[in-house]
Amino acid sequence: MKPFTLLCLSIFLLAGARGQTARHDTTRVYSLIDVAKEKQQRGEADSAEYYFKQAGTLAEKLDFDNGRLAYTNNYSAFLYEQIRYEEALAVAKELLALSLKLNNRQRAASGYNNMALQYQAQGKLQQAAESLMKALEISAEIVEPSEKDLSDRRKYYNNLSSLLLDMNDLDKGLSYAWKAFEIAEQLKDTLAMGRSLVNVMVAEAMANRLTDAEEHGLQYLAIGQSFGDVQMELRAYSNLSDIYRRQKRYQLALDTYQKAQRLLKKAPPGNEVYILSGISSVYKEMGRHAQADVYFEKALAIAEKELAKPQLIELYLSGAEIKEGMGDYKAALSFRKQYEKINDSLRNQETHHTIQELEVKYQTAEKERALAERDLKISGQRSELERKNTWVILSILLVAILALTLLFNRLISRQKLKTEATEQANRLLEAQLQGEETERARTARELHDGVASILSAAKLRINAMEEQDPYANSMLGQLIETAVQEIRNISHNLAPEAILDEGFEHAVQEFCRRVNHPGMQLECYVVGELPKLGKNAELLLYRIIQEAVANMVKHAEATEGIVQLVGEGPRLSITIEDNGKGFDPKTRKATGIGLKNLASRIQLLHGSQEVHSAPGKGTSIYIEIDTGKVVQSAGAGVEAQYTG
Repeated sequence: MKPFTLLCLSIFLLAGARGQTARHDTTRVYSLIDVAKEKQQRGEADSAEYYFKQAGTLAEKLDFDNGRLAYTNNYSAFLYEQIRYEEALAVAKELLALSLKLNNRQRAASGYNNMALQYQAQGKLQQAAESLMKALEISAEIVEPSEKDLSDRRKYYNNLSSLLLDMNDLDKGLSYAWKAFEIAEQLKDTLAMGRSLVNVMVAEAMANRLTDAEEHGLQYLAIGQSFGDVQMELRAYSNLSDIYRRQKRYQLALDTYQKAQRLLKKAPPGNEVYILSGISSVYKEMGRHAQADVYFEKALAIAEKELAKPQLIELYLSGAEIKEGMGDYKAALSFRKQYEKINDSLRNQETHHTIQELEVKYQTAEKERALAERDLKISGQRSELERKNTWVILSILLVAILALTLLFNRLISRQKLKTEATEQANRLLEAQLQGEETERARTARELHDGVASILSAAKLRINAMEEQDPYANSMLGQLIETAVQEIRNISHNLAPEAILDEGFEHAVQEFCRRVNHPGMQLECYVVGELPKLGKNAELLLYRIIQEAVANMVKHAEATEGIVQLVGEGPRLSITIEDNGKGFDPKTRKATGIGLKNLASRIQLLHGSQEVHSAPGKGTSIYIEIDTGKVVQSAGAGVEAQYTG
């Protein structure tokens, strides 16, 4: 082999070896990060930090940008867990700057999210909201998100839920917690489901939905135990203890806090203060203020170092209540002032308004993107449909048209049957009323021509006998005159010739006059000019009034009544009222034949009726007829006239 060939081969092998070494080194960055995360989960904080820094140093040495992104993203989350918020914020800002430089939108969203966590812990809620919304906006830009993208979006929703809960906005906090949980369910990620449940549980506890909160707390605990996640298990015990305290199950709350205490050695810092302050709150509510104060002072000693500001205000408020219970009003006032100072800065109206505005803007943008995605899908579906065979589409259309035609024909047939049934019922009713009127006319004629004639003849005979016994004959004559007049009234009521001769208005007035007697005062009023109706319609209305008044006299036990006729153009309204004993319309509807007859007759005239009554409060019947709609042949009438 020639020397030149050997030289080229050596260079090639050296270059390949260097490439393999470089790939090995970059892979080692990720391996170091994985080891660090494993140590972090086990609670070995010092060892975890060592491996994180090793990964960061190697990525910097290799000028390996993706390695730097992975390092800064995970290391900032680690520092946050270690309550080193300022350091975590600085690393998160490095992550964001590098992501924007490399135009890596996914990592930029992680940077914004990590910055939001630090701002929230420091009590800078407005900056936290702004950063978190930017993370969500980037996430929402992804049209077809991968599992990793959805997993990140779940984190952002969960963190937004936590932020809103710190602002005491429970409804929205719970809503975003459930959104995070739904994404975890979609991904079938049980651990992520548990991390979303914690905010669900907290929101429900704050809203005093304690049964739901306890159920979700136990689910959260089971997930933590199954995955060996000490931090999750400890948080579950801590939050369950708080729920038991709110349920006033104080001993169970203390026992559960003890379970949490046993896990402190394996967990990252920042948990002990929650347990100490929680135990203090339990004793405070039990009225054992001295014991509560012991745990409060222990919690206070580490609170400012370990507690985030939104949680610090709750500790100050609890301390004020404990000191007040012990009679140490000076210390109570001091803690109350500290509580008010932080509370005002965290939960002021301006910050809350800004966060709401950011949320609305995000939701609006998200809806607009959803609409655009929908339009894009519709366009694709339309194109797909256009590629299908025309005969298939025509067949579908033909079937649809046939189905609609059959449906339409069926509806028309039903309507026709319904109309015919109504018309048949009306015809039957008209025939019934015609028969009633014919029978009334026959009865009236017999009374008038038969019984009344006989009584008149008897009166003449008695008048001729007055000379023999004037007093007795006079009394008999008066009785027969009364009987003749009563028969005449009955025949007039049965066949109201006044309708045929002098009109509807006069007939009603005469009827009311005849009903009047010392025990029953019935007044008749006519307002305006009554519209003209056909004789048959007028007779039907007369019968309606007659039946209503008959009910008044027979059943209502009334002493006073009114019949009022009002004419307004083509509209006729009739009011019939009495001061009788009244009735319950609801119970009477099912059994009252009189009301049914009344409604049937009014239906023939295409009118409407209202009946108002109550036991002991009389009865009022209001009838309204539009004469323009009345069929002139409505009802039944008689042509015979009678003279009395």
